Amino acid sequence: MRLWVKLQLVILAVVVVGVVVVSLVANQAAEREVRAFMFGNGMTTASGLAQELAEYYQSQASWDGVQALLARNGGHGQMSDMGMNQRLTLVDAENRLIADSAGGAAATAVSVSDAATVVPVQVDGQTVATLLVEGGMPVDDPGNAVDTNALLNRVNRAIWLAALLAGAVGLALGGALAYGLTRPLNQLTAATRGIARGDFAQRVPASSNDEIGELARSLNRMAAALQDAERQRRSLTADIAHELRNPLAVLQGNLEALSDSILPPSPDNLQPLLAQTQLLARIVEDLRTISLAEAGQLALERAPTAPGRLSESVLARYAQVAQERQITLAVLAADDLPSITIDAQRIEQVLGNLISNALRHTPAGGCVVCRVERTAEPSTAVTFSVEDTGPGIPQDALPHIFDRFYRVDRGRARADGGSGLGLSIARQLVEAHHGAIYANNRPQGGATFSFWLPV
Repeated sequence: MRLWVKLQLVILAVVVVGVVVVSLVANQAAEREVRAFMFGNGMTTASGLAQELAEYYQSQASWDGVQALLARNGGHGQMSDMGMNQRLTLVDAENRLIADSAGGAAATAVSVSDAATVVPVQVDGQTVATLLVEGGMPVDDPGNAVDTNALLNRVNRAIWLAALLAGAVGLALGGALAYGLTRPLNQLTAATRGIARGDFAQRVPASSNDEIGELARSLNRMAAALQDAERQRRSLTADIAHELRNPLAVLQGNLEALSDSILPPSPDNLQPLLAQTQLLARIVEDLRTISLAEAGQLALERAPTAPGRLSESVLARYAQVAQERQITLAVLAADDLPSITIDAQRIEQVLGNLISNALRHTPAGGCVVCRVERTAEPSTAVTFSVEDTGPGIPQDALPHIFDRFYRVDRGRARADGGSGLGLSIARQLVEAHHGAIYANNRPQGGATFSFWLPV
């Protein structure tokens, strides 16, 4: 059963229950008020009042206090101005006055012949008094009697008619509400089915500010994230295929030449094959490192490490390269640096990658500086910065500089043997240490790569 049908049934059940309850309560209240109004204004029947008097005498065993009962049922109240004034008189077997709604004196003889209506008051089959009704409406005349049942029936019909109209309006409003609730849910269902089929471009309108609108916005964010992940997956697949194609093509060409005796199997001819296999091994190992880091399964051998000494150790490895390229290489480490608990080998890999990139992009006569300092933001941390005096990073490349296989200059990076994964690996390793890495351009020229590690 669909949701809007369930909502309609629930609304219908509420309307029916409400109509029944309101009708019963209103019917009882109307009957009670009508009868009280009639009795209180002289509109009761004489026989009904005689029965009430008999019950009074039977319960009291005397007529003491019956004057108040007659006065309450007599017509000397609100209805006297409407011509419905009645006088009620109660006499004993000798026609002596017991009580009078007009306040007559007790024990006074009363003429029964003047009464319009004479009704005996009987208890256990014996007449204990006689009720005399004078003036007003002859209420025991069937042609003129007030038909309380007919009046209540008309009241009930009015109540049921109003209840049915209210129920119809309630159902109409409930149907509109059910449609308003189910329509966005149907859109969400259709979108999720499209996403399940692989169509990550699905989006749903999210104009409301309620829970359904928030659900729609969450679905849109999820679809956008899945679409971006799918784009990255396809790009990664294409990049991996592209990176593997070049060394494989070199290997295949050289092996075919060796197999056909076009090239002799000399060390000079075998060296390019070895270099290409080393490149393939490095790409595979880099991809493995990234996948382990992303899955949170990269093993880190943490130990207390002095950041200044670590930086000096890494720079010492590149001193010869910097000298050959006529580049000044320096490290500036603060004196009050705290010890940090890290996997020194992994952080050396990160720092070495940044210095290698800086040397590659810095022209002769330039300078590469590694700064190590303590910072308080975003938390107590040690920040490593590698600054160069190269051409800097194009602004459109900054958001993608840490993406896999991304190169600002693909030709130069491939000629230098880079796999395009170094910065992506650096980011994963830094984040595995609960730090962050970022890049920007220096105002005076050149680029700065920085990363911080918590103390």
